[in-house]
This record gives sequence, structure tokens and C-alpha cells, in this order.
Amino acid sequence: MRQGSRVSFEVADRSSKRDLDERYRTVYVESYGCASNKGDIEIMLAILNKSGYHEVGEPAKAEVLLINTCAVKKTTEDRMLERLRRLGSYGKPIVVSGCLPKIDLPSINRVLPDYAALLDPASICRIAEVTEASLSGRRGEITFSDHTLDKSLLPKKRLNRFIEVVPISEGCSGACAYCCTRFARGQLFSYSPVGILERVKRAVSEGVVEIQITGQDTASYDAVGSGLGDLLREIVKIEGDFRVRVGMMNPSQVTKISDEVIGAYGSPKIYKFLHLPVQSGSDKLLALMNRRYKVADFISVIKMFRSRFPATTIATDVIVGFPSESEEDFEETQNLIKTIRPDVVNISKYAPRPGTSASKMKQLDSNIIADRSRRLARTAFQIVLKHNMRMMGTCEETYAIEENRYGRVFGRTHNYKKILVGERETLGKKLKVRITAANSRYLYCEVLETDPFMEPLHQLLSITCG
Repeated sequence: MRQGSRVSFEVADRSSKRDLDERYRTVYVESYGCASNKGDIEIMLAILNKSGYHEVGEPAKAEVLLINTCAVKKTTEDRMLERLRRLGSYGKPIVVSGCLPKIDLPSINRVLPDYAALLDPASICRIAEVTEASLSGRRGEITFSDHTLDKSLLPKKRLNRFIEVVPISEGCSGACAYCCTRFARGQLFSYSPVGILERVKRAVSEGVVEIQITGQDTASYDAVGSGLGDLLREIVKIEGDFRVRVGMMNPSQVTKISDEVIGAYGSPKIYKFLHLPVQSGSDKLLALMNRRYKVADFISVIKMFRSRFPATTIATDVIVGFPSESEEDFEETQNLIKTIRPDVVNISKYAPRPGTSASKMKQLDSNIIADRSRRLARTAFQIVLKHNMRMMGTCEETYAIEENRYGRVFGRTHNYKKILVGERETLGKKLKVRITAANSRYLYCEVLETDPFMEPLHQLLSITCG
């Protein structure tokens, strides 16, 4: 699972005049982490708005602070804890949600002993209740649940009006030796396909053009006899002009359903993008990690996708410095990356996580881990750059739907590569472009044709509650 960026915002609900109501309350929000966390914060925002809360852009202006945390990596957890410590200086009640509360409660107690409330991912529907309690002066509340929610049925407030994050499950069927996320998200629970399809239909009717199917392992989806392939086939039947990005699939699960998934990928509505984490090129280490597949299984899945869709963008994750990783093990990983030549390589330097079996193993020297990370990054950089440069001269249709903090607007190719399409005036348009240049992060283009697919630009500032 890859770490996401901080999200903070100030959005007014222009459909009401609650800002004139003395009961209107203010909340400052930050969210970090993966697509599942993004889906959770969108649900919490919708619930808070319906309960009379308004987001403000500065902690000092808010009555209560909500921090949706990520703790997948040690470095990420350290950032979360430092952020909590700094926000504690404002003297406002702080509600901490996301994965960190269940993963490392003692550390939260250390840096923020007077927190107002802790909320785990299974309890997000209670966000208004715990926020109200925090404003009444209650502190140290812990709201955890052992009962997983079907989040497809909960309201949402999109952070990007063009992108619908659609969680299809919670938790994971695996038990990887290094992973602590499963302690926060629990065992696999697949959501009802009825709720998922209704979510997609409504989003498309409201102008969404990218559906992001998410889960800790989308290939594990299994609800009422419906697997991932079945679900995707039903999604692409929905009328409308949109595309679907399928989230991470573990090799151990996708090998069981590869024919069904590859068949569904034949739809032009599905991005030719495969996120398949390998973690190591050594079968010995994969066994120690409890990954439940071999390198040959990973390679087989890649070959199947590329044989059907040669331009498929392959994203993978690699952990360097896992306990007992030898130089030979690391070289096997290097060689695998050189052989498979993925388009995206997310490299993580191993660090022990609380409660995991790997944390009890003998750890490698941090200097060795850092050196291997640098060496693998150099290898991956050249491969990724060459892949992107091969896109030069090709033509694509793309939606201009992502804007960064500097006002630059991006779209995605049919295989989910990022394209810089222009400045803010291009936002909300469907473009035909020719790729003209590339770096290791994204592509450049010239715009050939434009076709607005949305309302006028000034309406972008209103975010739809779904």
C-alpha cells in the first residue's frame, strides 16, 4: 500500500445558509494515506456536513480538529505523530481517525495525551457523535468496532468532483509478516455489489468520469458469489462516458481469477493498469514474508496481462531490507525488476511495525537498507523513464480532472499514465492530445481537440454529496 499525500481544504456548502445559523460548527480536517483512507474521509465529511459542521482551512479557526491518519510505514507513522504533536499546541479538541489508533495507541498517548477521541476505520459512521462529544468537553474517548461496515451504503462528499473513490471491501485475507494495516482494517469483508453498482451509477449521473475501485486487495473481492471479474463486467455496463481504475491486486489472489479479470479488462472503460505488488524477487523472502506466492506466479500474471494488452502499465511494490535479506536476495529483486521492467516501482525501506511477526526477527543494519534502496531506485528510474518516453508521438483521449497546488492540470492515458495537459482553464474538458515529451513522473502533450464535459468552471467549487 502506497502512502498518500496530506489533504486539507476549505469548502463551503453553497446549497444552504447554515453559515448564518448560530448552531453551525467548524472543523479543520487533514487526511493522509491510501485510496481507502480517502474514501473514509469523504464519508466522514458527508456525515459531518449533514450534522451541521463546516470545514475551515486553518486549525486556529476551527472548534475541533479531525486528523485521518496513515501508519503503513514507520516513516509515515513518525510524520503522523509529529503532526499530532504540533496540532495539539492549538489547544483544540482533536479527533484521530484512520489506521494509527489501532496500530499504535501508546504512541498517540505519548504525543497527544489529551486527545478528544479515537476512531477506527470500522467506526467512521460515528464521526458526528464523537465530534459533538469532544465539543462538550469529553476527552480520551475510544470508539472501536469489531463489526465491519458496508461503506458502499454510506453518504460521501467528493474531494474531487470528477473522481469517485469506490471501496469494494474492507480488510485483507492475507497475514503478511510485515503488515500492520490488517490490525486496523481487519479480515476481508466484501461489500454488496448492489450498493457498489448504485454508487457508480449515481456518481456517473453527477458528472464523475473516473471510478477508482479500491480495497486492501481488490482481487480478494467475493460477495454473494460475485468476484472481481463479475463486478467489473457489471460496472462497465453502466451507461455513461467514464473510465475505471482497478486498485491493488495481490498475486496470490489474482492468479485464481486471472481469466475473469483479464476478460473484464477488455472493456475500453477500464484503464489498462495493473497494480501488482511483488515485494521481493526472492522466493525465500516471500516465504518469510508469508506472501503465499512465488516469483514465478507474479511473472505469470504480468505475462498474461501483457499478452492481451501489451501497453498495460505495471505498477509494483518492493520492500528492501526485510529481515535476513542477503545481498543475493537483493540481487534477485534487482534482476526481477530488470526483467519485468515495470512502469511504476514503489520502494519501501523495511522498518518493523508494531505487533507483526517480522518485528521479532533480527533486523538488518539501516545503512545496508538505505544503500539497497538507492541502488534499486536508480535501476527503476531508468526503466520508468524509458517506458514513458516510448509514449511520445502517440495520441490519447483524456479527461482534464486533476489539479495540483500550482494550478497545473493533469489527465490520464488509456493505460493510466499521468499527462500534464495545461493550466486551470483546461480543467473539466475532454481532450485529444499528442504526447510530446516525458519524464519519470508524467508525460507532456500538445492539445489537438477539446470538448467540455461539465458545467462552467465556476461550479467546480461546489462538491457534490453522494
